[in-house]
Amino acid sequence: MSIPMIAQGALGVPRSGIRDVFDRVERVPDAISLCVGEPSSTAAPHIVEAACRSIREGHTKYTNVLGIDAFREAVADYSRRVKGLSYDPHTEIQAVDGATIGLFLALKAIVNPGDEVIIPSPFFTSYDAEVLMCGGKPVTVALTPDHQMRLDADNIEAAITPRTRAVIINSPGNPTGAVTPADELARIAEVCKRHDIWAISDEVYHPFVFGDGRRAAADSPFPAAPSIAAVPGMHERTVVVESLSKTFAMTGWRIGYLLGPDELIEQTAKLAELMHSSVNSTAQYAGVAALTGPMDPVVAMREEYRAKRQIVLDGLADCTAVRLIEPQGAFYAFVDIRATRMDADEFSRRLLEAERVAVVPGEAFGKEGAGFVRLSYAGDASELREGVRRLRRFAQSHADPLLGRHTPEFHHLAIMA
Repeated sequence: MSIPMIAQGALGVPRSGIRDVFDRVERVPDAISLCVGEPSSTAAPHIVEAACRSIREGHTKYTNVLGIDAFREAVADYSRRVKGLSYDPHTEIQAVDGATIGLFLALKAIVNPGDEVIIPSPFFTSYDAEVLMCGGKPVTVALTPDHQMRLDADNIEAAITPRTRAVIINSPGNPTGAVTPADELARIAEVCKRHDIWAISDEVYHPFVFGDGRRAAADSPFPAAPSIAAVPGMHERTVVVESLSKTFAMTGWRIGYLLGPDELIEQTAKLAELMHSSVNSTAQYAGVAALTGPMDPVVAMREEYRAKRQIVLDGLADCTAVRLIEPQGAFYAFVDIRATRMDADEFSRRLLEAERVAVVPGEAFGKEGAGFVRLSYAGDASELREGVRRLRRFAQSHADPLLGRHTPEFHHLAIMA
């Protein structure tokens, strides 16, 4: 029996390559999965208690589509303290059901059919799909190992055409862990102003920065990655997409927010009201506690990720079979496996079969990810150590000796530990 026709707009949206890997891992129950970009911790007790208290007190009804006043005020204060950003909680902040829906709302309010959106690649898997869902055209710009996978203003400007509407910024980056420094963000800001385009800045990993790219606002509880929205003249042309998922280990709560000029937030709020009426009230009350409460759990998580990052760096140090650009933020490592002469999908499949270790092929993050795999170091430290050991063993057993560390093709990919 056939069903009526399904829309080409749905059929044409690519499925996340990460989901394909998850499906394979489910068939190998004893596998060590280094795939999931999710904190191993759960929300701190004071956050959980705030959620339970809100239910006991009957705060379970519809809310303003922008979010409850307390949540937006907490976001405004947190953004000022941690990032040095100033937003009006009444008109420039909107609660959203996580960063993914926030990104979609921003794109839907900005992109006309046929408009182009520049996406530095490799990129988080939903970026190109959401541009397509809005009728736009994704235009990828390659992130390169010789630039430490950081954003580059010149490359972005070279991709701009009369149809360009926006550029998506992600720093710290998923899948690469790269952090773009403030001076390069300032150069990108000048490009946006010169060509009158939007910057959509995905900053969900902002607290997890380990290198020199950190920047602390005057009374911030911890240093964070710099935001392009802090560059003079960018307040009115930047949409900051944020989430509490990574910062406060609240992935399942589905709570985040948008920061943007009031004219844009007016439109994203209108769209959101038609889509879901309002954001989960319990998650918003929990979010208030997260944003205004003690930041010790966030600092502790960052130090935990720093230690796990070192497990990866140590485990792959001096390995001629793989190359690693040292991640400066988030909790991902992007590993070059080209010396094995396998493409990333084959490497990922055979690693799972032979060693029972799951990683994500780089092509899941755009064609520029070819020859790389992503591993997450957010999970259990002992499993991570064993998973990296097995990955190294597998790669070394399949490496082409002609593609060793000192060959010209791979010289620029040497580990910078």
